[in-house]
Amino acid sequence: MSLFYETCARLFLAEPFQLGSTIAKEDANHTDTQSEGWRCKTWQKAIDGSTSQSRTSRHLSSTKEPGLKKALKKPTDLVLAAGGDGTTAKVASRLVDSGIPLSVLPLGTANNLARALGFVASPEEIIARLEGGKKRAFDVGLAYGPWGKRYFFEAAGGGLLADYVRAARKEEKKNKTIKKLSKEQEMARHGVLLCRMLHDYPPRKWKIELDEKDISGRYILWEAMNIHSVGPALHLAPRAGTRDGRFDFACARPADSALLAKHFEARVAGKKSNSPLPARKFRKLRVVWKGPTLHLDDKLWPKKKQSGKSSSEIEITVKPSALIILQPAPAVKT
Repeated sequence: MSLFYETCARLFLAEPFQLGSTIAKEDANHTDTQSEGWRCKTWQKAIDGSTSQSRTSRHLSSTKEPGLKKALKKPTDLVLAAGGDGTTAKVASRLVDSGIPLSVLPLGTANNLARALGFVASPEEIIARLEGGKKRAFDVGLAYGPWGKRYFFEAAGGGLLADYVRAARKEEKKNKTIKKLSKEQEMARHGVLLCRMLHDYPPRKWKIELDEKDISGRYILWEAMNIHSVGPALHLAPRAGTRDGRFDFACARPADSALLAKHFEARVAGKKSNSPLPARKFRKLRVVWKGPTLHLDDKLWPKKKQSGKSSSEIEITVKPSALIILQPAPAVKT
């Protein structure tokens, strides 16, 4: 299972051409007792019901197998990604600047990205309400470095959360029973891991420039937030806008350690907790990288084989309205 809670092992893409869809289906290899075949049939029936006036063709593909890039180049009216944040981001990265709208069936644990995009109902409800849905734009993050360029959709950052990504992956490889945890147990496990790491986490010196203003200093973590939440639903940017052409810079300095610990503890207890960290809007960030790993959404950057000993400059910018989202129509009140 990948870092920001992609809970499924397979991706299902369907491609109707009036509702026009690439449906991304990842079925849960988790605690769900429903089989993949049952889910596929249920969703296909729901799609057929919402496109009863049209002839429908479908294409099946997977984020875990070759062919996704080619599949997403086929003419289509809608791409529907079913899975967690990792799956959604992987599919979305192929749709940047394409004009093809994306919808999401949220099957992950945190579902940060799905919630930010407005997909909070059950998969069956979302499918039923896609007909008559509304298109909206979504800003995309772009990171440039000596290792190339990468898109991101949730957040990019350095310090504690980047190191947490690596630690969570190691823990999952060592303990195979983690896959059997419920969503609530999984969220609590990640919160406990963050609390444990924060307890003795050493702040690092970072050379950072925000919209040409030097804000270098010692940070426990810093995040360029595109949406409200990151990781195990940590609400670090409550005022983040998804189509304002700006990010929110959220950061924790050494003096913020106790406040950050309380925020993490509240998440472990399943309680709502407002971000205790300061945040400010920006359009461009430059950071001098000197070895510590960064994260872009649920991916570590650079990869281990790409990293070197020399320092490098990384630039993080916004691509305004680079992704088109088709949100489901509002539920009809009875």
